[in-house]
Amino acid sequence: MPVAALVIGIVGLVLSLVPCLGMYALPLTILGVVLGALGMKKVPGKGMAIAGMVCGLVGTLIATWWLYAYLTTKNLVDTEVAKHKAEIEKELKNLGSNHAGSDQAGSDQPDVPEHPGSGTTKPAK
Repeated sequence: MPVAALVIGIVGLVLSLVPCLGMYALPLTILGVVLGALGMKKVPGKGMAIAGMVCGLVGTLIATWWLYAYLTTKNLVDTEVAKHKAEIEKELKNLGSNHAGSDQAGSDQPDVPEHPGSGTTKPAK
């Protein structure tokens, strides 16, 4: 069990250092801590159990920080997206009402240039 604690603790610690994947190391690091605590009862290999537990604890702290950073960022992004979505929908509604008003004032036919390159236009027939 002390060897398993050391191996899992080291793997969890290394995985917790990888950006964006660190939070997925949390189960491994917790398992390394548990196996290290159980391995402390065995006299041979007590040092490996302690090392596995320390690696697991450090990995747990790092993975917890990644989880906190992810959840905080996700919450901020969701809030900003909702705010901008409401603003965009409001602008689209204003544009739709402005466009509908301009269609009623003029003719239904688009204006086309009278002569190519000239600045004058006449209604299309």
